[in-house]
Amino acid sequence: MNTGGWIGGVAGVLALSLAACSDEPAAAAAVDGVGVTGTDGTGADVSGAADAPVGGDSVPTDAGEVVDAGPATDAARSADSAGADGGAAADAAPDPPPDAALVCPAWQPFDYKCEPGKPATCPGGVCTPLTKQCIGPKLDPHRWDDCGNGTCASCEGTKGCPADCGPVPVFSGSKAYAGKNTITVWVHGFSNQGADKLKDLTYGSVKGCGDVLKSMQGFGIARPCGDVPANDKNPEQFVSVEYYGTKPPAWMTAADIAQVDKFPFSGGPSGLQRYATIVAKFVKWRLAHAGASHVNLACHSMGCLIARHLIENDSEGLASGNHIVRWFTSTGVIHGAQLSRLFDNPAIQQGAKALGLELSDFILMNPDYVWDVTAAWDHKLFVANNPLFTGIRIHHVGAMDPKIKQALGVQLLDLNNPGDDPNDGIMYTHDQHFHGQAENVSPKAKSGDPVAPTATWVFADHMACPETAAAGLMATAALFHQRVVAVRLVESSLQQSSEGLLEPAPDDLALESEVRFDPYVQQAWQLDVKVHDDKVANRTAPLWQQKAGSTVPLQGVDVFRGPVLDGMTALRLDLKLIETDWYPHEGVKEVPFTQPAVIAEFHDFVKLVDGSVVQWKAKGWSGKLEVRVFDMP
Repeated sequence: MNTGGWIGGVAGVLALSLAACSDEPAAAAAVDGVGVTGTDGTGADVSGAADAPVGGDSVPTDAGEVVDAGPATDAARSADSAGADGGAAADAAPDPPPDAALVCPAWQPFDYKCEPGKPATCPGGVCTPLTKQCIGPKLDPHRWDDCGNGTCASCEGTKGCPADCGPVPVFSGSKAYAGKNTITVWVHGFSNQGADKLKDLTYGSVKGCGDVLKSMQGFGIARPCGDVPANDKNPEQFVSVEYYGTKPPAWMTAADIAQVDKFPFSGGPSGLQRYATIVAKFVKWRLAHAGASHVNLACHSMGCLIARHLIENDSEGLASGNHIVRWFTSTGVIHGAQLSRLFDNPAIQQGAKALGLELSDFILMNPDYVWDVTAAWDHKLFVANNPLFTGIRIHHVGAMDPKIKQALGVQLLDLNNPGDDPNDGIMYTHDQHFHGQAENVSPKAKSGDPVAPTATWVFADHMACPETAAAGLMATAALFHQRVVAVRLVESSLQQSSEGLLEPAPDDLALESEVRFDPYVQQAWQLDVKVHDDKVANRTAPLWQQKAGSTVPLQGVDVFRGPVLDGMTALRLDLKLIETDWYPHEGVKEVPFTQPAVIAEFHDFVKLVDGSVVQWKAKGWSGKLEVRVFDMP
């Protein structure tokens, strides 16, 4: 899809908006890293303990700081609860218990007017001093605080919290992770060609096999492309789906078309329900057409939000029917796009239209809207606790190059990034993956260990990520192979400090990692593919503080977490342990522009033997690497 042209325009709109803003600090985005503690909505600590299930990451501290998206959100939510998406999770909830003393707060529209210097008039956003317009507000941050606590309060029943008030999904069928009856469907990302061009497309039509589907073919996955007539009934096919357009496909029934068209073609947030309905109906039809029983979903950007929505709302019964077995995302909009908050303001929308931009689709990625409508089970943005995720193997590839080539290298998100959060120019990296999952929902290894969603990072911008060899290789492992590996630094023994005489103790230690599927990939395809790239410069490396003369157990200091190829016997690790005086994302601001001190380096292969421990020693420091290998059914 043509996504390049709109980025420069978005950069212009945002730059103009921020240039007019006051110097009031915007609310910091969620911190993604070691040492952040949160809950999974049940009261359980998910801060990444050493014995946590693989993929169990820390939950950002602002996981609940989300707001109501407005009348369109409420209308769309009502449509969903009435069964618009179809499926077990959309059934009517039972009546909540009466509570005469409780008055459910009514939604109040926000007029985007504000007074500079008065943060309460623009909560969580910034107020332009000249036009007095609120940009990027966050409203009612505690609306769903109680959802998932096990008690069905009256207002929860009114607003919709199935985690507390039901209904519980009813499942049928069973998952099969290997075999010859699984199609793989690619869901593309956002396009800003404009309604005048997009309206002529046929929604639900079959598209070709580019992006990740193409790159996987280079790593031993020989699957036919479903856009060729000879392959359209192959139960192992790769295929892409078009969700834009006003023209229905020939395979849709009149009832299907009516369900799609009840959501406007270009009508703002409700486009998410339209697109999810189209994609779900396409998958259901293609499964039957090809004689297949299961589907792997792969996606990019907004396509991943569409995928999340159709899973969490059980569109066409795909999740409750156990048809969805694996899900791979590349720079996916999982929790919504923080950038979308900036375009809720009508003044910004008008400015965008003056530049020829169509922002109605961009609005549907507002985290507030995702919080209300998509995260339908317990309204927790950062965790995948919905029972409809049960058994689905999930891997995310996130990116962190903030310079978008199509925007002439403008670091769009860094124009206003007080938390110095890692990002790919369009999405914050921590918004591109789930940070945890309830154990009863996670797929299980043969050993019985829960395997929560995993994630790896590639240094690429938002648009380039799906075309990288790293994304193709990780998609291959995630969608077609049977093992998940977790390598962690579990102990650190620091004998001597690297802090200067005038610098405060303790040492600020960060672990930088480069991971390759070598020697396997190098020998098989003569390629040098860095599948995981975790650096301080990228703002993703884990950090902890430690005093000299101490030995400490570490929690959640990951080297690598993700699927691997079946034929692999080792991973290539290139690690650096550094002492840094400047890492603003992790709150370290001692001495700017200084080179970090390298404490220890590790350049070697690590055998994939479950439970093995690798001793890592250097002058003045030693540590232990733990390897876990999960054989999946």
